[in-house]
Amino acid sequence: MPLTITDNPCSCGTPWRDYDNRCLRCKKSIENSRAEQLPYSRKVSEIGDCKCTEKSKNSWGTRDTTVENLFLCNFCDLKLPGRIEDLEETKAQEELIRQVNSRKKRLENIEAEVVRIIREAKSGKRLYLYRSHYVSIDSYNNFGGEIATFAPFDDIEVRIAGTNGWRAIEALPRTSGDTLQNYEGFGKAWAGGIGGSVVGAYVLMEYEINQENVEASEDLIRFTVSSYTQE
Repeated sequence: MPLTITDNPCSCGTPWRDYDNRCLRCKKSIENSRAEQLPYSRKVSEIGDCKCTEKSKNSWGTRDTTVENLFLCNFCDLKLPGRIEDLEETKAQEELIRQVNSRKKRLENIEAEVVRIIREAKSGKRLYLYRSHYVSIDSYNNFGGEIATFAPFDDIEVRIAGTNGWRAIEALPRTSGDTLQNYEGFGKAWAGGIGGSVVGAYVLMEYEINQENVEASEDLIRFTVSSYTQE
């Protein structure tokens, strides 16, 4: 007697599912809420081709699956003729294609932005590029009468940038703070803290793009645009 695929839920407690959300043991369907939490019992690449006769397939029938164009025989649980890529390999290929297209789109957007900046600068509009340099500050603390210095003052990158047409327009301090705790037995309690100590600074630098320097600054423009351009 032909096997009947019913909608009665599987009672085997199987920890996996087939690609049509059914149990390979009892041939019954697995409830959707439970099926969503189960892995597949086999990879698509591991499913061989059905060798059943046409008479057998007509008698037992075939079934659709959750994978497009993957049809299985109800008798042998193997796939009907036609090559289907492994599901994991297919997803990896799709992700690779997505990444390639994403990079291509980003490069196109970068070039479009560079062209815009050059065009507007040549028309007489003043444009500006920005970047920041971190400068360490020789902050110090007094520990029991001894002075401890965090780091020596170092503004060499700012000085080099200045000789290449950049100018400092702002400094944003980097601060440090500590929270104090008191321990008593296995418990602890907050006991305030100290904060606001300046340990460094981010110096914001500005570079003007104009008619005179725009062509010579194309690489610098492209580098800056690359830092903020998305897909």
